[in-house]
Amino acid sequence: MSDRSPPAETPDLTLHQVAFARLSDGRVVARGTARELAYHRTTGGRLEGQAVVAALQPGPGTGYAMFGETLLTAPRVEGDLGTRRGAASGGVTFRASRGDHGTTDRLRWDGPADRLSGDRPVEAQGPGYQVRSQGFSARADGSDVTLTGGVAGTLQAKTTDEHPTANAQPTSRKPQAARRKPAEPR
Repeated sequence: MSDRSPPAETPDLTLHQVAFARLSDGRVVARGTARELAYHRTTGGRLEGQAVVAALQPGPGTGYAMFGETLLTAPRVEGDLGTRRGAASGGVTFRASRGDHGTTDRLRWDGPADRLSGDRPVEAQGPGYQVRSQGFSARADGSDVTLTGGVAGTLQAKTTDEHPTANAQPTSRKPQAARRKPAEPR
């Protein structure tokens, strides 16, 4: 007798080559596509998407408006409409019109807490920074980002020079011995 996995729950609705939009106060705040989207009504409104691409358009005055339109891609996405929680996995990428971009294998979204998080390596770079870490936690509006599990990268001081990389400052969360200037005799 062989071990058999239980049959996968059959979705109540499956759509192929889907385009979607999210409206808020009469304005499109997100739009995207999915190769396949499955809806499971019996489990409280669970969605599963394959090959998902979403473009987020932040409104003026929001925490992430400075990034401009942000494109997110993920091979797999799942979410629970009732709890407003979800996850993207399989190689998640983002690219903002400001020039920021990054990758991680998986991220989680907690709607009630307005948080994004990830427990897998993440790499990101953009104007004035380049970072790597083993995970992250962030407010969904981008106003607070915490890199976790060891951080390495560079930060560039804001400058009016044409070549800002000349001011790159390496950063690391690893402890380093403090350098002190010896006291001068009196």
